[in-house]
Amino acid sequence: MPTSPPPRPHRLFWLIPAFGLVNLFAGSSTAHAQAPMGGGMGMGGMGGMGPMGGGGMPGQGGQGEKKKEGPAEAAPKDKKALQPIEPVPAQPRGLRQLQLFELHGYMRMRADYFHRLDLGSGKSNQSTIGTNYADNSQLENPYFVPPSVAAETVGGFGEGSSASDVNCVGTLTGLGINASKASRRCGRRNGFASANMRFRIEPTLHVTDTVKVHAQLDALDNLVLGSTPDSLLADNPNAPIDLFTRTQLPPSDMRNSGRDSIVVKRAYGHIRFGWGLDIKFGRMPHHWGMGIVANDGNGYYRGEAADIVRMLDMDYGDSVDSLRLGFDFGKDRRSTHTLEFSWDWAASGPTTAQIFGPWYGPYQQDYTTGQTFSVEKFDNVYQWRLSILRRDDPAMLQRKLSLGRPVINYGAIVWARYQAIDRVTGTPGIGVDPHLNNEYGADIGSSGNQYYDQLQDYANILIRRRALVFTPDVWFRVNWKTLRVELEGAAVLGRFQEINDSGAFDASQGNDRDDVYTIKDTDMGRRWLTQFGYALEFKYGLFKDKFHLGLDHGFASGDNDPRFRYNTPWNSNLDDRTWSKFRFNPAYFSDLLLFRELLGTASNAAYFKPWLAFYFFDNNFSGRLDIEYAVAPQRTNTWGNKANYGLEIDAAFRYHDRQEPIFFQIQYGVMFPFGAFNRGVEYSPDGTVAGLPNNGDPKAAQTVQAQLGIRF
Repeated sequence: MPTSPPPRPHRLFWLIPAFGLVNLFAGSSTAHAQAPMGGGMGMGGMGGMGPMGGGGMPGQGGQGEKKKEGPAEAAPKDKKALQPIEPVPAQPRGLRQLQLFELHGYMRMRADYFHRLDLGSGKSNQSTIGTNYADNSQLENPYFVPPSVAAETVGGFGEGSSASDVNCVGTLTGLGINASKASRRCGRRNGFASANMRFRIEPTLHVTDTVKVHAQLDALDNLVLGSTPDSLLADNPNAPIDLFTRTQLPPSDMRNSGRDSIVVKRAYGHIRFGWGLDIKFGRMPHHWGMGIVANDGNGYYRGEAADIVRMLDMDYGDSVDSLRLGFDFGKDRRSTHTLEFSWDWAASGPTTAQIFGPWYGPYQQDYTTGQTFSVEKFDNVYQWRLSILRRDDPAMLQRKLSLGRPVINYGAIVWARYQAIDRVTGTPGIGVDPHLNNEYGADIGSSGNQYYDQLQDYANILIRRRALVFTPDVWFRVNWKTLRVELEGAAVLGRFQEINDSGAFDASQGNDRDDVYTIKDTDMGRRWLTQFGYALEFKYGLFKDKFHLGLDHGFASGDNDPRFRYNTPWNSNLDDRTWSKFRFNPAYFSDLLLFRELLGTASNAAYFKPWLAFYFFDNNFSGRLDIEYAVAPQRTNTWGNKANYGLEIDAAFRYHDRQEPIFFQIQYGVMFPFGAFNRGVEYSPDGTVAGLPNNGDPKAAQTVQAQLGIRF
């Protein structure tokens, strides 16, 4: 084989002085370290310079003869002799800056079509939506038929109705189509189609490598596309009707939208000390385990390529105002346990800004004060948290799984809540705009321009709540190769004093302050909380983890209240002495229709959902099929007094690029309602029997959904 010629001598000649310089500095530092403290260096102080050791002999810098060979001299006992002449202090580790600014988030757009969300019940009287009747027994279906197929009222609700000007059946029959065919065709119009978007920004400011500030901001949060045209409020004189709209205007709260263009949802500081202490303070994400109780809405990591889709297709998320102290202990990162304690401000009651409005606060004309503060200390809902957690981050989890050994993670937590006094249930009329409070209940903070009247209104409705609630929660996860088994179970245990309003308040009475005095002349008694729920997820991968088989199962306890509440936040009837209806966090969703849309979340329910998924084209694409069957543990708390909720089939096709943080998804879901949704006999608020279409037999609901997004 040919070999390269040897280097020429002149190419190596430069190595000789270079080697000499290296030897010079090496020998110099050695001489400095070994020279006696009392002797001068002279020429010999640079002993050892050069290959022959020329430059002087060891010792007092003299020109004495060479020492005989023998044992090496012992190092000097004076440790200062080993220090450099001019020591340079190292920069403290806690003050190093790795990266000043870090930015994460995502941009998403979603298009949804929902068909027959009212299950064919024909409930179109929107006037009952959000209304509390006297006995809280009749809360209507929140879904409705589209206005274009609803009848027009004559003289107001309940006084008569007539065909709508855009009536579908009338239009088709007028064109010569028979009534039966027109009815079937118009029935397909019982659907809702829209698109929305969200731009989420999650910046992190690295003050140092151990001190950070985090935030979360949403721009155009779930903004329905096309919902703020310049013609909506006649902002553009050239666009008197929507047909001539020219541009979209920024959303503005209480003007052309329900919220502003930019919403700051979280901001908190994070300090980490080198000896294990971790401090967080501010408004921060609230999450634990799989998220059936506390869920931050950032999506749950399951170690699958399709997680990017499930993480970004979220509508809810919990935040908590907290001061949190954590401590890590263990040999190293592979076995670290985290012990945390936090003091949370779950609720502080109304503040001076909420009670007194624009007449009270900094730089105000009437009553100038400093900072805003809570007007009452004992109406605060205090929350304490204590937890211990052993959880690997995704990177560490993958490293351990690569060794072929099972990885076990677990944790336990308990929340405790306490509240001494509270305002009476049914009086959420706290706000600074007196013209809006009438819709919701008694007016607070709006009975006059003098702060004493507003404060008195609040004092008049205070009652003794005497609430003490404990929420224990355990989480357990096992990963081994392509297997994942995960379980979270929680309970809500406690008691509180309840006083609910009589329902006699009439919003049409305006700002009559007598309602504030009479609103709590009703029931008083102690309520008990005994709720329980759990979620179980199982997944196993075959064919090099390209084919997944799974089973999701969950249970949420219910109660025997015969008055079913359709997708409402109330756990139970206010008159019940025991509240046993557990509610999953709505951010932990398992389907497209039954729990996510129709019931709001899993409550008084047990579901079983086998599923399968297949990854192909280098794991850039995946398809998934879910079949969910759900029942009600307490059938008396359903419309039809039956146990079977229904059967739902969901299918999804997903693109999730392995190289780029982009994704696309299209889903289809159909839910076949069973006996639990039957509406055989139903009474109107006036006590008369209400006529129901299809004899109360529910019809299937369907949805088609698409998502497109970028994550960064």
